[in-house]
Amino acid sequence: MIAKPHRRSNVAFPVDGVLKHMAVHEWGDANNPRVVVCVHGLSRNGRDFDVLADALSSDYRVLCPDVPGRGESDWFASADHYTIPHYIKAMNAMLTEFGVQTYDWVGTSMGGLIGMVMAATPGSKMRRFVINDIGPVIERASLDRIASYVGKTPLFPAYMSLFDAVQPINVTFGPLTDEQKHHMVKTSVQERGDGQWEFKTDPKIGDAFRAGLKQPAADMWPLWGAVKQPILILRGVNSDLLSAATLEKMLATHPDARAITIADTGHAPMIMDAPTVNSVKQFLLQ
Repeated sequence: MIAKPHRRSNVAFPVDGVLKHMAVHEWGDANNPRVVVCVHGLSRNGRDFDVLADALSSDYRVLCPDVPGRGESDWFASADHYTIPHYIKAMNAMLTEFGVQTYDWVGTSMGGLIGMVMAATPGSKMRRFVINDIGPVIERASLDRIASYVGKTPLFPAYMSLFDAVQPINVTFGPLTDEQKHHMVKTSVQERGDGQWEFKTDPKIGDAFRAGLKQPAADMWPLWGAVKQPILILRGVNSDLLSAATLEKMLATHPDARAITIADTGHAPMIMDAPTVNSVKQFLLQ
């Protein structure tokens, strides 16, 4: 059985003068100075890390936030607020409120981009960095695929009809047990008062994502070059977002990076299988 978080907190931070709250799922001893922050992908939530967080909780205080607009966190008033700078403001508020002095970071997709900026910021308190299936070059085909569904949140008459509908999308996350498949869905949805089921995700996230695709792609290699922490890169062997060529260049241009390629997986590995969980834990504890 997949364990549940030990605690849940809410962190307040201002956006245009209005306080918003970010839910943080916590694991381990709240007084443990050794902290790891686990940040999810674009349309997911902090409960994606329940398996990994449980495995790390004897050694770490594990913080798994629901990035605003997802899960149990507040939604922003405008799609324009769903940007990396606003997410970083929320993360820094969390670190300050919890008195975190140094931390490790596990970031999946969007969480990896947030982590890159946090790691590259002068004076960063990040110690070690696990970046999951994303890098300085994001393949356009993957962006178009994600744009086709993100933020489009239809209603479903029953849980199982929703579960069945998302399986063609979730298959890219790799081989999962039935329990893990249901865990991913159950932690992402809710039953409404009228008995219908919906995702706990702000549709405006999709609007923001598609608006971003209309802008010129930024050159993120200088950002990558500013990241100096020891890094473990995870890549699904069939990933359409992080190419093998980009991974090779990431390894060649970073002084202390290593990589694991995960079989039978696309974008993005869920870090629920024992070998990957053990590899991440071993890297973080070095």
